Amino acid sequence: MVAWMHFEQSAILTVHNHVITRNPRISVTHDKHDKHKTWFLHINNVQEEDKGRYMCQINTVTAKTQFGYLHVV
Repeated sequence: MVAWMHFEQSAILTVHNHVITRNPRISVTHDKHDKHKTWFLHINNVQEEDKGRYMCQINTVTAKTQFGYLHVV
């Protein structure tokens, strides 16, 4: 199971294929044909409030976490 979070807002954005947030600008996709099953978080019409640290977490026996930072200019 893959989940995306906006870390500073402590907001869960997506879990697997399901968008949890009520923000209609957020969506999630993944490449089913990629053997690594790459997941993508999409933010349409990026706004100042979207800036900050995002976390992607893969919930396996040992959870794996990756962080990224979005700068808005």
